[in-house]
Amino acid sequence: MHLTPYAIFDLDGTLLDSNDMWESVTDRVLSRYGRTITPQQRMDNMTLTIDGAADYFVRELGVQDTPAACAELMRREAQRGYAERARVKPGVPEMLRAMQARAVRMCVASGTEKPLVDDALKAHGLLGFFEFTLSCDNPEGKRRPDVYRRARERFGVSDPGCVTVFEDSLTALRTAAGDGFHTVGIFDAPTAGCWPQIQATAEIACRTWDEWTCRL
Repeated sequence: MHLTPYAIFDLDGTLLDSNDMWESVTDRVLSRYGRTITPQQRMDNMTLTIDGAADYFVRELGVQDTPAACAELMRREAQRGYAERARVKPGVPEMLRAMQARAVRMCVASGTEKPLVDDALKAHGLLGFFEFTLSCDNPEGKRRPDVYRRARERFGVSDPGCVTVFEDSLTALRTAAGDGFHTVGIFDAPTAGCWPQIQATAEIACRTWDEWTCRL
């Protein structure tokens, strides 16, 4: 796969080591309501927005609250989690500098809400690498390609073959590939069980960011 002039990066589990933070957020929120979540249910929620996850908790897990109130609790817990637990994944700053040096135009497209995305990137010194950030505007998140299409349109291109999507989520990779984008799968420990499927789905699968940087 050749280096494309445009790149879309996921945030959680791709640029930031934060998926375990989101697991902690989920557990803390559900414990407030006396509920727990199974590993499969956790995977089902990985690509949902906060609103989508809150709706799932109420509808499928029996949380006794409104989806809006549950979502607001999740936002508060996420703000705390990004500040206290999230970390930049090894090799990310070096990779972004290398991409920037090759004039690749970059953005972040996340299932996490934009204010949280921007605050997290700014706190970790990464925001300046990206032309813009986007968040999913539908509760299904990256089960649908909307956010990738919006990013492509913001770049001003019509051909998804000019754009590479970097993701740690199998669902997101399948969505992006199905819509014609190039894909690079990034290993993340919380989704290690899906790694064989990620390797089979993505055009390139990298266990570390250094592996990708060495290709540039």
